[in-house]
Amino acid sequence: MNINDGLHGLPEALGVSKASPVSATQTQQQASLSAPASGIQDRTEVSTAASLAHQAMSIPDVRMDKVAAIQQALASGSYQVNPGYVADKLIGQMKGE
Repeated sequence: MNINDGLHGLPEALGVSKASPVSATQTQQQASLSAPASGIQDRTEVSTAASLAHQAMSIPDVRMDKVAAIQQALASGSYQVNPGYVADKLIGQMKGE
């Protein structure tokens, strides 16, 4: 399905020949011209939760220092896994804990 069906000639029918980008200066000038006469201006506030979410998202998902240490242990053959610990974690995961 093509979502543009029926819209191919729309710009020409409306007399639009070329679109031009709007610069930040033009946008600011237009915004100041369209501001209400009462002098009320819009403002934005970021909630604490949003700020914390942004901080959490900036932390990398992978701790490369841990990865490098495990890779080195695997390469040297010194990486030891406790089978009981792995089994407990698997059973806990299956039980939804």
